[in-house]
Formats: sequence, structure tokens, C-alpha cells
Amino acid sequence: MKLAVSTLAFVTASMLCTTSASAHQIWFEQSPNRTMTFYYGEFDRNMLEVTPGGMDRFKALAGQSISDSGAKPLDMKLQRASFSVAQKPAKGDSFVAVDHKYPIFKVHDDGATVDSYWTPATRWVGDFSARQPELELDIVPTGVVKGNVAQFQVFYQKEPLTNKPVTLSSWGGWDYLGTTDGEGKVSFALPWKGTYVLGIEYRDRTPGERVNTEGVTEKYAVRGFSSTLSFYQPTGAEPMKRAPSTLPASEIARLNAKK
Repeated sequence: MKLAVSTLAFVTASMLCTTSASAHQIWFEQSPNRTMTFYYGEFDRNMLEVTPGGMDRFKALAGQSISDSGAKPLDMKLQRASFSVAQKPAKGDSFVAVDHKYPIFKVHDDGATVDSYWTPATRWVGDFSARQPELELDIVPTGVVKGNVAQFQVFYQKEPLTNKPVTLSSWGGWDYLGTTDGEGKVSFALPWKGTYVLGIEYRDRTPGERVNTEGVTEKYAVRGFSSTLSFYQPTGAEPMKRAPSTLPASEIARLNAKK
């Protein structure tokens, strides 16, 4: 596919890279008939967790449709490699999902192996109108769009999260790297049509306790957050071909062990 000169300039200036960030995240995608689907894995690699497997780690996954009239719960049902969503968004709606009871696991942090309380979250928007933060770690449009460049803002506990790296991943597997400014804002050009996912990770190193879904109190050393914002860009160059969907290494190993 030939790219316009302006697109090539953007690619160079934005330090575009073709390697995956190799970080798990959750996100929504909308099909042409407006049906919404929830995924878990790595969007840029089109690597999807499945059940049995990684999808079964969710213990309290909950979604909401947010509009001017308030928030309503989403009806989400587990499939092999996704959760189907019964509702279709109306104009101006946001869909959000979060799991506050994801199992605690070990991570390497500042040279030590510690227990991490990880919270995966996601937001989907149908347009770039300004929105208020709802999630603990949230990415929202600011309403500022100039040509094919859209501005976003990152919040942690509803305060702007400044000077933090943000990754924009495109349908074709390209990752664009940006950094929030002193107001938590970051802008990205959107050269291709198709679905994009903005992603950010953050660690809060305040230790604490939580109660899991079985009523057991668990201690943790750090709180880890992974949040995304997904949307569909209707204009621009034709998108590059998406990589074939792949399974995570753990599922491939499980299937090979059964042979």
C-alpha cells in the first residue's frame, strides 16, 4: 500500500515502531452493524486470550453504558475468545468495563518480586466529544480535533496524569509513542481508517489490602493499572491488512500438551 507524503512524515516524526508493547490489555471493538465485542489480549498483535484459559481470570468484570442520562449495566456473555455485548451504543455513548477483583499476581518492581493488585479497564467512544473521567485510570477525548489529529487526556483518580507514556496502536499493528504533557494531554495523528486503541499503564506503589470474591483478605505491595481507549476512525488511508488472530503462548502450550 502506498502512503501519502504527509502520512510518511508523521510515521518518521512519531518514532513509529513495528514491535509490540507486549502488554496485556482489554478493549471494545465495534463491527459495521454497531455490534460491540470485548477482547482481552494484545490488540496490535491480534493476540486474543480464550476460554478455557486467560479469559477465565476475570472474577468481577463489569461493563457500563454511559450517556447524558446516566450509566446502565452492560449484558456481557463469555464466548471462546471474547465477551459479546447485548447492547448497541447510541450516539454520544461511552462503553466502559473494569475488573476490580482480577487475581493478585507477582511482578518485578524496583528490583524486587512483589504482589500486584492489577486493574484492567477500558473505554470505547463513538466520537471525539469531550468526556469526564469515570475509571480510576482513564483516557478521554478532550473534544479538540484538528484535521486528522485528535487530542486526549489521561486521568488517575480524576486528576491529570502528567509526563507518562501513552501508546496508540492501529489495526495494522503499528504502535505510536506519545507522552502526556503538564495537563495530562497528548495528541495523535490518525492516518488510517479503522480501529485504534490508546493504552497506558501506571503503578501506584502504596501497599494495601483488598477482599477478593471469596471473602478472603489479600495484601499487595503495588497497585497496577492498565487502561485503554478504543474508537473507530472513519476517514484516512486504507488500513494495512490485520495480522491473523493468534493464541497466547500459554494456550498453545496447553493444546500441544494434549496431543
